[in-house]
Amino acid sequence: CFINDLYNEQRIVRDGVFPLEVLEGSKNFRAQCMGMTPRFGVWAHVCGTDLVRDKDGTVYVLEDNLRVPSGVSYMLENRQLMKRLFPELFQSSNILPVDDYPTRLHDTLAALSPRRGIRPVVAVLTPGIYNSAYFEHSYLAQKMGAVLVEGSDLVVQKDDCVYMKTISGLRRVDVIYRRIDDDFLDPEAFRPDSALGVKGLMRAWRAGNVGIANAPGAGVADDKVVYAFVPKVIKYYLNEEPIIPNV
Repeated sequence: CFINDLYNEQRIVRDGVFPLEVLEGSKNFRAQCMGMTPRFGVWAHVCGTDLVRDKDGTVYVLEDNLRVPSGVSYMLENRQLMKRLFPELFQSSNILPVDDYPTRLHDTLAALSPRRGIRPVVAVLTPGIYNSAYFEHSYLAQKMGAVLVEGSDLVVQKDDCVYMKTISGLRRVDVIYRRIDDDFLDPEAFRPDSALGVKGLMRAWRAGNVGIANAPGAGVADDKVVYAFVPKVIKYYLNEEPIIPNV
């Protein structure tokens, strides 16, 4: 609600709940996303929320990671190791499974496909093998049955659709799970010197021809200063109190 409002009507700013100077000073606000509403109005499809417990046992939200959250693959692998090393722990304790995460992630991504009625082509866009989270990119792509691509593997044609280069020709891509920061996503819209992104990708996204998760511009809610206003944001849009307090 917050991100969609900032890129459209900015009601929360006009109503004085969120300061204009904080928005203007945000390094993650992308003017290229103004007037855009992604499918279902969702900008942050995957959220990495960091929790901490203080000395008296109270759990707090430390921060919300909404741009390119990473780390879930290590949790999944860790669970597999724990089950092998300490099987009795899982027999004696009621521990909920996490094995279905890749399936849930795929379903979330597939729902963004602009082409209905056909099995969507989902691609994980990685900066490449030298990225510190490359293990996760390849791991999740494999677990989801998605294709792992780099920017050079994709091209945007004159029809403003994204295509993947294959040995049998171009194949249209419906959804991109991007693991590249906004700045490097599209040299046409952001940094012109980026060799990691796809030229014209923002054009294709704005035209509704490809789904991108997390959506470009979602990082505006990722700023540490913005984070201080989250309780007010929750109250403003949902008329609810936060379930877990924040730091």
